[in-house]
Amino acid sequence: MKTRNKVFIGSGIFLLMTLIVGYGLVIGSPWGDGKFGPPFAGKGFHSGFHQKEVAEFILWRMDKTAQKLNLNADQKVRYEELKNNITSRLSAGFEERRQMRARVHEEMNKENPDVQGLVEAAKTRINDFSGFLSKNLDLLADFYDSLNVDQKRLINTEIRERIAAHNHS
Repeated sequence: MKTRNKVFIGSGIFLLMTLIVGYGLVIGSPWGDGKFGPPFAGKGFHSGFHQKEVAEFILWRMDKTAQKLNLNADQKVRYEELKNNITSRLSAGFEERRQMRARVHEEMNKENPDVQGLVEAAKTRINDFSGFLSKNLDLLADFYDSLNVDQKRLINTEIRERIAAHNHS
């Protein structure tokens, strides 16, 4: 066996052992909970979306773009209607999601869970959300139609830039 191969194999084994020992130290440390699972579970990191922060970010982003557009009075009314509809849904939607999760957990912990009831509740939520999206798309189209050519160009440019950034990621 060549010296180069020995160095390569030895380095690989050393790296593997370092990773295993490091992971074991983290699991057994005061930051670890002593069991295997998602690496950051229960360590100050949130799983999934940070719902309130996401809602605030969406609204901030909308307001920032609306400021760039220099909206007239009619456009501001249409924008506020769209924004208020989104805001009300976001705040209500987070509570509904929390309640649905609690219901699913409660039901699945039963000896004989009512899966059909959960399915019907999920269908209702999907239909409600579909109606919300449909209404917002109508409001968005109405708002977009109220924009002048320069405002539309600004919006379209920003959308194209975001699409290009996501396609290159």
